[in-house]
Amino acid sequence: MKIQFSNTRIIKDATTVWYEPGPEVDLVMDLKNLTFRPGSVETIYSFHVLDHFFPAEAQTALNNWKSCLKPGGKMYIVVDDFELITRSFISGDFPADFFNEHFSHPMYFTQDNLLSFVIKSGFKDSNAKIWYADVPDQFKKTRYELIFEIINE
Repeated sequence: MKIQFSNTRIIKDATTVWYEPGPEVDLVMDLKNLTFRPGSVETIYSFHVLDHFFPAEAQTALNNWKSCLKPGGKMYIVVDDFELITRSFISGDFPADFFNEHFSHPMYFTQDNLLSFVIKSGFKDSNAKIWYADVPDQFKKTRYELIFEIINE
C-alpha cells in the first residue's frame, strides 16, 4: 500500500490520507497517529505536513509513520527549505508579504534539522537521501522545497 498526505491527489496510485474530508481524500485520519497496522505500508509521501506541526508533534508523527512502514519501505518527506527561503528573502527575491503568505508555519526545516528528526525516529542517516530535483516517475520538486527519501530497515 502507498499512502500520501495531501488534500489533493499527487501520486496517482497512492491512497490519499488527510485530516479532513475532501473531493480527492480517500481516508480521513489523524496524521500524527495513523491507525495502519505496523509494517503494512510500502511507501509514505508526506507533502508539506511536518512544517505545520510543532516540534514535539513532528517527532511523534515521524515515530508513528516509521512504525507503519514495511522493512525496506520508503518515506518521502517534502517540506519548505528554510535555508533557501531565508537566503532568497535576504537577497530580495521576494518581499515579506510573499513570505508571510506562502511560508508561515509553526516549524521550519533545514537539511540538518530534518535529518536530526529522522534519526531520532530510528532511521539511519545512511538511509536518507536528499533530492535536489524532481523525483523521477513520482513527483516534481518546486524551487523552495526540501525533499528527503528515507528507507526503513
